[in-house]
Amino acid sequence: MPDLHLIISSNADDASKVMANHILANVPFEKSDDGVLRYRDYVMVGIEEKHLFMNDLPSVVLPMRPSIKDIIFLSRHSSSADIKSITVHPTGNFSSADLGGLPGKLSESDPEKMSSALRVMKETYSGEYFSVTFEATHHGPLLAIPNYYIEIGTSEKEWTRNDALDLIMSGVFAESNHFDNFVGVGGGHYMPKITEYFYKNSLNMGHMISKHSLENITEELLKQSVVKTRNCKGFLMDKKGTKSAAKSMVEKVADELSLEIIKI
Repeated sequence: MPDLHLIISSNADDASKVMANHILANVPFEKSDDGVLRYRDYVMVGIEEKHLFMNDLPSVVLPMRPSIKDIIFLSRHSSSADIKSITVHPTGNFSSADLGGLPGKLSESDPEKMSSALRVMKETYSGEYFSVTFEATHHGPLLAIPNYYIEIGTSEKEWTRNDALDLIMSGVFAESNHFDNFVGVGGGHYMPKITEYFYKNSLNMGHMISKHSLENITEELLKQSVVKTRNCKGFLMDKKGTKSAAKSMVEKVADELSLEIIKI
């Protein structure tokens, strides 16, 4: 059974480098004979390119591919509205591939680890400066190994704050839980109703489809989101954030695949 969590930072992302350095300053990683930094069941590597376009493992960890359970990307969060946030999200594209990956292709999501990270960060954070939230699935890379992004937004002022860096560290090393896994449907990019429901209930989120992505949704993409959310129990739907045509499509797919729909 795969048992290693791979943490990846990017030297092309200043926030990612700061996050990695903060972890290394506080967690006793040690360099092993193969040149990889290890701590318990975690390994950490840095890459030169942006992780958005990393559609295969870095060469240094290729030999341990069978042992890698999932991948955690450390990243800056970009927001044109300058929203101060700490986010997690799966990877893949429901339409075009402007930021890595392939059009209409989803990575394997990581519902247990990603959801545990967000839940621990929310429970740990007592401040009001940051919004701690999900984001919808929206960019690359495209990977068959379960993975997710954990991000600080949106400027150097935010990603150098110790409270944000400590929070990210708590999320990265959160223990996975074994709640039921769901695909999120509807609402804005930060999935506000789904995030709120998630915090109050015992479930995990895999892929999440914002109302913007629902404009291009097909039955094939819905089924792909289910397949790429392992052990998927069903859909968690924001009723007001989902147009009737998309609702009908979700209901049809849920019926075909014998999945539950929770409407909120």
